[in-house]
Amino acid sequence: MSDPKVAPLPRNTMAIRRVLEKRQVKVAFQPVVDLRTKKVFAYEALARPASQDFDGPLALFGAAVQHACTGELGRMVREIAIAECPSYPLFLNVHPAELNEKWVVQPNDPIFEHAEDVYLEITEGVPLSHFRLCQSILNEVRGRGVHLVVDDLGAGYSNLKYIADLHPRVVKLDRGLIEGLVRDTRMFKLVSAIVVMCTDLDAAVVAEGIETVDELEAVIAAGAHFGQGYLLARPANPPPPVVWPKKGGDSVAPRILHREPINSLIPHPIDRNVLIGDRRSPVPPSATAPAPRRATVPPLSRPYTKIPGRR
Repeated sequence: MSDPKVAPLPRNTMAIRRVLEKRQVKVAFQPVVDLRTKKVFAYEALARPASQDFDGPLALFGAAVQHACTGELGRMVREIAIAECPSYPLFLNVHPAELNEKWVVQPNDPIFEHAEDVYLEITEGVPLSHFRLCQSILNEVRGRGVHLVVDDLGAGYSNLKYIADLHPRVVKLDRGLIEGLVRDTRMFKLVSAIVVMCTDLDAAVVAEGIETVDELEAVIAAGAHFGQGYLLARPANPPPPVVWPKKGGDSVAPRILHREPINSLIPHPIDRNVLIGDRRSPVPPSATAPAPRRATVPPLSRPYTKIPGRR
């Protein structure tokens, strides 16, 4: 019989504790694809609850925030991701609440032990004032060789000062920008300009949420360096290969817009005229792209572009 003086724990309190104690989290991996080489550049690790108490990652992390254990949960996710994908660069999501708890700067955090490059994704959907409070922590992480990524640019609070203040190595464009490229010439021009701006600031651009061949052609024509989405590969475990899509029986041809190879995430300035190219042409961009040619998907014996990095 329970002690009447002790109040029972709320249901979600017990549930989040079970998740942490029993490590009830799974990780799926989705490739970030180099749009120039058609090969996997890195994998993003996506947490999934393995508990019936939570119907998705938002509910899981919401409970963790409520009970001040986001740091512990985030570290567990990073440990699992690095253990299950030890040979590839990884994009790892960090909830801003983790920065308050200072878990990511502990000397033995798994991000500092990964053999390949690590990219911490900081969501752009959180007020910029929160990042100012955590900027010293992020600078410390970057100083130890971990790259920063601004996620979901174009969603939430949408403030370009994220890019200026955080000095990210990568900027991810929100799905809301990508889905408008094919049907909206003004959106296409906007995304093209964002790519040029990010490139000038030494940040590579990932187009997220690519779901159709037309969207893939559009982001290539807009100059995005990398792509990610269900069209290229769905999240899975073990990490899946990328199958380059075809249109009308032909492989979608990458449009080479860069004077320098993107094997160092924009280490040198890129000629703006090369980037801008024929962007005055109406959408869809495929109208100005080179004629498609039949091609096979290259073997993924080493399925990512190595970056000279922290080691």
